[in-house]
Order: sequence, then C-alpha cells, then structure tokens
Amino acid sequence: MATQKLYAGAKLREVRTTLQHTQKDFAARLGVSLPYLNQMENNNRPVSTTVVLALASEFGMDVTELASGDTERLVSDMREILSDPVFEGHIIPLADLQLTASNAPGLARAFIKLHQSHRQTHERLAYLDEALGRE
Repeated sequence: MATQKLYAGAKLREVRTTLQHTQKDFAARLGVSLPYLNQMENNNRPVSTTVVLALASEFGMDVTELASGDTERLVSDMREILSDPVFEGHIIPLADLQLTASNAPGLARAFIKLHQSHRQTHERLAYLDEALGRE
C-alpha cells in the first residue's frame, strides 16, 4: 500500500509565524536546512517524518492538526459557492481549488467570507424590496 505524502505547507508556516520564529530559527529547531523548510512551506516537498516528530517533541504540537480535513472542507465550500448563479460562465477546475485551499487557505477563507457577505446583502435587499412593494 502506498503511503500518502503530507503537503501541509500553509499549516507549517502558520505554526512558525504563530511561534514568531524566522525560517532560519524554525529550521534549526526542526533539524532541517533552511531551503528544505522553505520547500515544505511552499508545498514543493512533503512534510518529512523528521519534521512531524520534531513538531511533536520540540513544540508539543498535536501533529494530527497537520492532516486535518481543512483543505477538503475549503474545496467543498468553494465548489458550492461557485455554483451560485453570480459565477455563471466561470468554470474553475477542481485542481485550482485544491491548490488554493492547500497553498493559500487564508485566501480561500476570505473568498468564502466575501460570498457569505454578498449573499446576506442580497437577501437584505430582497427583503427591503418586498417590504417596499418592489419586485
């Protein structure tokens, strides 16, 4: 059975920035080179076993957070949003959504929040139009 590689660069970067470490310091604490850490943070290389073990031992991190279903949820939410008629004619490949969710989860969350605001505003306007007797 093939092992699935763990690409969790955004989460790795989030951990590092939360701890207020530079890439150089974080790489040293994890026992990897700076270029290797950079490649992992940019999802050019999978997160290594060495790094997973170091995150647990050095920082007490629950490493199951690295493999959380956040990416799948973001992709699912974005697919649902893109089915809105406002996006008619805009076909976004699944691979692009997956890349966005894994490499730029903050952007994906902002897109989701923006659409939620758009939908709420649209509903308020529809309510006001109805209250004023407009169609």
